[in-house]
Amino acid sequence: MRTAGCGFLVLWWLCSSAGCVETAREPVRPSSAAREERRAPEGAGWSRAGLVALDDAECRQILRDDATPDSLQQAAERNLDCLARLPVDRRLQLLDGEVSVAQLIAATRAILELGTESRERLCERLRLYRLARNEPLLVAGYYQPELRASRRRTERFRYPVYRTPDDLVDVNLRDFCPTCPPRVVQGRVRDGKLVPYYTRAEIEAGALSGRGYELAWLDDPVEAYFMHIQGSALLELEDGVRLQLSYAGSNGHPYRSIAKVLSEQGKLAGKTLTLRTLKEYLRAHPEEQSALFRQNPQWIFFRGVATGPMGSCDVPLTGGRSVAVDPAYYPHGAAGFLEIDPRPDSTTGQRTTRRFVFVQDSGSTVSGQDRVDVYWGSGAVAEAVATEIENPGRFYFLLPKE
Repeated sequence: MRTAGCGFLVLWWLCSSAGCVETAREPVRPSSAAREERRAPEGAGWSRAGLVALDDAECRQILRDDATPDSLQQAAERNLDCLARLPVDRRLQLLDGEVSVAQLIAATRAILELGTESRERLCERLRLYRLARNEPLLVAGYYQPELRASRRRTERFRYPVYRTPDDLVDVNLRDFCPTCPPRVVQGRVRDGKLVPYYTRAEIEAGALSGRGYELAWLDDPVEAYFMHIQGSALLELEDGVRLQLSYAGSNGHPYRSIAKVLSEQGKLAGKTLTLRTLKEYLRAHPEEQSALFRQNPQWIFFRGVATGPMGSCDVPLTGGRSVAVDPAYYPHGAAGFLEIDPRPDSTTGQRTTRRFVFVQDSGSTVSGQDRVDVYWGSGAVAEAVATEIENPGRFYFLLPKE
């Protein structure tokens, strides 16, 4: 991690004006005093703050998985890899309560050992907790695009994908203010001072051009923009090489939804707002694309990886099993169960989707307690599923019985 020395007031101003991101690879945890206040009594019938304990009969009724056993095994094994990086006695925040890494490991191992066919035994070893929320849970989807690309800029391929620039500075506020939230701010040093990093508008205007940061060039401005939203891509280069890219960092500016901008302008009124409808609007109005993209000041940088895409838990994501949440409320490595209901306006005869999932990712578009994003995989089929999902759902967690 790159750091720079500067005054705390500058850091605090940067955090409030340019936005902060959570410390990479580690869930946000409250202070020790807050942990003491939030700790709930443990036992067979207790309910954590924000979670309601269900009995064994309800557990067996709910745990009806509709995805493949192989994907569950893969996701569980990767989840254990994620948790193996943490001390087993570390306590992580789950809503207003806490769980230990050891509990998350035990829950994952039970699912891995018993799979989807032993609901009776699974409910004997684990307790199912329902997320108790007054607000409806929104379940959205994301995917890994597969895109055509070039190693060099041409008349056709002229939209750059950048690696992390050398002058991008990460500053952990805790290094300067122990009582501050565990946040990292991004900036660059100019004339001996830390200033906000270049915005999307500045980068698109050429702030990083000619500095050797280009990993590849894309031929579609819409796909180039949404590659930032998805956080990864599998690029098919002109020479036939496939380049796997994954999220490496951002310019530190807050994400702003262009869908919200269009809604506020009344341009998407009366439509069910999904990623597909947003893409359709952008392609139908190419003259608006550049101005709309610049409404979102955030820019994402990428890195090459051997396999992927990689989640913020630093393990490869598993289609239909890995979910992204806000790490301020839900810990990486948590074992969950998700029910996705059809939208009220659906006319396709959809049924409720039910499956075991694991918290293995986060993102600037996933904020608050009431949002869960499911990773659906790579390519056209995954895109078709992910871009249509903006559905109500229910979220559960599995923890070992004490």
